[in-house]
Amino acid sequence: MAVNYLDEWEASGVDPQLTQLNVIPLAGHRPLNYLLSANTLSRRNDGRLSSSWLNRYDHVYAGGWWCSGVDILTGKSDLWGCFKPLQPRQSIDQKKLIKYEHPPQTPTGIFALRVSQEIWQRIAERYHLEITPEAIQADQPDLGFWHWVIHHPEVPLCITEGAKKAGALLSAGYAAIALPGICSGYRVPKDEWGNRTGSPRLIPQLQKLATRQREIYITFDQETKPNTIKVVQGAIQQLGYLFTRANCVVKVITWNPQLGKGVDDLIVNQNQTEFDRAYASALTFESWKALCFNRLTYTADCQVESRYLPEIEIPESAKFIGIKSPKGTGKTQLLERLVKKAIQRQQWVLVISHRTRLVEVLCQKFGLKSIKSGNQTQTLTFPDLAIPGYGLCIDSLHPYSMAQFQAENWQDGVVIIDEVEQVLWHGLNSETCRYHRVAILKSFKTLMQNVLGGNGKVIVADADLSDISIDYLRTLAGVEQAPFIIKNDWKPSPEEAWQVYSYSGNTPKQLVKDLEQHIAEGGKPFVCLSAQTTASQWGTCTLEGYLKTQFPQKQILRIDSESLADPTHPAYGCMNHFNQVLKRYDIVLASPAIETGVSIDLKGHFTSVWGIAQGIQSENSVRQALSRVRENIPRFLWVATHGFNQIGNGSISLQEILSSGNRLTQLNIRLLQQSDFEALDDIEIGFQAESLLCWAKIAVRFNAGMNHYRTAILSALLAEGHQIIERDLEEKASDSNSIENEQKETWQRPTLGELITAVRDQNYQSECQAIAEAATLDYSQYQNLTKKMVKTPSERRSQRKYELKSRYGILVTPELVEKDDQGWYQQLRIHYFLTVGRTYLEGRDLEVAQRLIEQGNGSIFIPDFNRSQLGTVIGTLELLGISALVNTVERELRNTDSDLQKMAEIALRDRAAIKSILGIGLAKNSTPITVLRRLLDKIGYRLKCLRSESKNRKRIRVYGMVKPVDEREKVFQQWLSNEGQHPGQLQQALNLFQGVNWSQDQVQNESLQLCLKF
Repeated sequence: MAVNYLDEWEASGVDPQLTQLNVIPLAGHRPLNYLLSANTLSRRNDGRLSSSWLNRYDHVYAGGWWCSGVDILTGKSDLWGCFKPLQPRQSIDQKKLIKYEHPPQTPTGIFALRVSQEIWQRIAERYHLEITPEAIQADQPDLGFWHWVIHHPEVPLCITEGAKKAGALLSAGYAAIALPGICSGYRVPKDEWGNRTGSPRLIPQLQKLATRQREIYITFDQETKPNTIKVVQGAIQQLGYLFTRANCVVKVITWNPQLGKGVDDLIVNQNQTEFDRAYASALTFESWKALCFNRLTYTADCQVESRYLPEIEIPESAKFIGIKSPKGTGKTQLLERLVKKAIQRQQWVLVISHRTRLVEVLCQKFGLKSIKSGNQTQTLTFPDLAIPGYGLCIDSLHPYSMAQFQAENWQDGVVIIDEVEQVLWHGLNSETCRYHRVAILKSFKTLMQNVLGGNGKVIVADADLSDISIDYLRTLAGVEQAPFIIKNDWKPSPEEAWQVYSYSGNTPKQLVKDLEQHIAEGGKPFVCLSAQTTASQWGTCTLEGYLKTQFPQKQILRIDSESLADPTHPAYGCMNHFNQVLKRYDIVLASPAIETGVSIDLKGHFTSVWGIAQGIQSENSVRQALSRVRENIPRFLWVATHGFNQIGNGSISLQEILSSGNRLTQLNIRLLQQSDFEALDDIEIGFQAESLLCWAKIAVRFNAGMNHYRTAILSALLAEGHQIIERDLEEKASDSNSIENEQKETWQRPTLGELITAVRDQNYQSECQAIAEAATLDYSQYQNLTKKMVKTPSERRSQRKYELKSRYGILVTPELVEKDDQGWYQQLRIHYFLTVGRTYLEGRDLEVAQRLIEQGNGSIFIPDFNRSQLGTVIGTLELLGISALVNTVERELRNTDSDLQKMAEIALRDRAAIKSILGIGLAKNSTPITVLRRLLDKIGYRLKCLRSESKNRKRIRVYGMVKPVDEREKVFQQWLSNEGQHPGQLQQALNLFQGVNWSQDQVQNESLQLCLKF
């Protein structure tokens, strides 16, 4: 049988010249000369190989091809390589064929293939480098290219598995080496008994290539089997870690497996442009590790590939059931059947969700009651129920809620958690759970222990079900029983897949223009938006106002948290008969209030789905929103390149986000201990380590998604099987380049941006005025209003007015509403405790800590506790000298000022601590003025350039500090009055605020020294 290796390598996208330089055909006894060359192989007395070796490799006589490259350690031809036999042998367990043979009892090496000068030149041009004659005419010509790569750390290196894949990458113009296996790049030292004797380390060949700051691109196959995925992830993590230790910059290249499993498949099946795109969007090592938390690697007990989940027989012994199935494939219907069976068995059913509307929808389908948090008229307790269970938000899963939930009473029943990934995150991180989080998590853990530890069942479902949720719930329950996983691998066919038109650009203006045209042509769009507030330029309120002016004859329905809770709005109550209501409207604008739990099954009504994702929601929430309309109609989507919501210190490293949180907690506690706070003696800092770990995993996953927001969303849509069509339409002339047109015309129609802004400003100013003029409430009226789930617009505005009056203590005006929306309170609070209120900071932190500890019965949840404390924030700003600077407004500031240079030195040396404490990210090369500007932003001060001056033939800019004129002194006066000061003390404090210079020595105290140790 002839060895047609040239065609085989060319089919993998390898340049024929490269193939001829590295691959040779072998047959008869010749393969043995290449494979069985190790001196350690057993031999007969006459030197011939033992029969056992000859018998094992007798299949190679039929022929095959051998590939080896250059030994970069010696500069000679590599004796190590691989042989691909025409007739492969079976593995020892007889489960698979061994496609490639490597020399036995020989340390594995790498495939550093010889390259032609043409390919060498191609790679050099890619990185704008030159090839010197000396490099070409080296003493060791085979090593010439690799000698050049080794001594040019600016040349990135791709690492893949398999020689042909390295050949495909080299042919495409990328420097690449291949490993014989994904775990072959490192070795773990072991003794003669197989015991580990040291830490893993890179093999010598990779150490040679691991030049400081070289970019390493790990380019392994894109696997689809859970077990294989887990193995590949482990190999990438180990290899990436070792290269990072060698001070290399590690990136991981990923692509949709449907485009090809290996990188050679991707290049051949698609084109090189597709790989170029994947290469350009490679994830940093930390981002890749964070996004790995999206995976579900548990083996499926029931694996189907069905448009709709079929009837599935679940063993009675299965207690923990996980359902992973794409959106719109009947997860809720499967849950309905499981609930019905549970009720027939006379088991109670508890439905837990994260949104009130979703609870209502699910319970309506399941035939159960739902408890509305805060609604006293629907208080239900267990076991004194006339119904077999109920549903509630996780916010109410504690004894102090209106549900009066007692986890001890719930045993041996069935717990249903739909959209479990979002439910858990809501319970672990949402503001609405903050003050009862410890109680909620305690109840949740007891519930899991009672149900899974007894005769009950826990059923979770999510299109994006991951190991995080499964691991967390198992750990909470403390059970070893493996979950019963139902996995539906259905993907839409090309005919069923969405056509998603993706808009680039920095704003969604072009999408909105196309939306207008679509409506003008008779289209009926369903529009998913990220925000609701009137202050948002692309939120539901603004877009509703704009479209009403453009299409006054169209029926527009706005669905958001405000309209759903407003009994005077058409959206109120629509969730109970959603599909019937939507038929009456031409345009529907929806906020994230209905991103989950809603199925719009209308056929032939909506003509398109539009989405504007500004970087607020998580990436899976955006995809959830786009899937609410089940009909396969075109999707049009604009996504911000990066999100701006960050969790914790914004880190994408699990270790970093946990360790920084723990250090910050220790620092906060040490500050409180200075006050002899007795409650700290018995505080439980390590409350539910499993909950903290789950929080951290989801946090780094969330942060990584925000860092690569557009890429993450579009990649996930591709992975779901949808088609992404780039909408490369350039935006029409913007304001900046329309000057020429203005000169030609005396009148010009306002641009889309101007019209949208005008609508937003008008709506927003009207709302601010309405809040300022709303009825004034007393404390009792306010308390009653906060308990109402349904509020009219006037009630909602009165509630906001009361809260603003309580927060600032001054007259509520439209200007105050606007300043509060812009984060004025956060700026004032820091400024106050940094200056006139410094005496009261300790008491404030003590009071907040005391409340959290009491609500947690002696326990604290670290993320909530750290967010609640201000001592470290103020102490850090004092340490950096900000408290002294804010009282020297007239001072001129330069990058050359010694105190500013010292401030920048401290801030840049401890950038991680600054990020954790102040939430400020600083670039390594930030100037003192840049650092100062970022720090002053925390209190609303700014810098302006006064002039430039010359010093030692260098131009130096001179800056001045601009103190905001926003009447914050009145607020500080109210706050000081509330602190209980005597009038004389109050005036003294205000005088101090007006301009007394504070030296650094005056503000130094023990708390500041702690910041240095962070």
